[in-house]
Amino acid sequence: MKYFLFLSLILLLSSCGPDTFINHKLEVTKLGDCTNEAVPVKIGANTIGERYEFEYCLEDGYDGKNYTVERSGDSLLVKFPAVKQKPALYKLVLDIDAKPAYHHIKLGDQIVLIVSTERL
Repeated sequence: MKYFLFLSLILLLSSCGPDTFINHKLEVTKLGDCTNEAVPVKIGANTIGERYEFEYCLEDGYDGKNYTVERSGDSLLVKFPAVKQKPALYKLVLDIDAKPAYHHIKLGDQIVLIVSTERL
């Protein structure tokens, strides 16, 4: 009986393989007219991953629901819809938690190198 429980525990633990996921949440605040100036991205820690704050020109009336986050190798690609009419400047706060770790992120037109802040 001991062997059966031990073997069952080993099989259960070995079946928990490495999983991959990307969890993300976007908060949008309209700031005004778009000036098309490049604004640096601020990176901060979040309780479940990384937080990126940046300003970006999007279609006036953007609701924050039409965007995608995809993995490409060791990078994350954040894609926003193309501006077809009058652009407006938005402050975007993007929370991302992903496994496995990523080293680059492309936020619209900007590529950001990610430096790990984990402590050993």
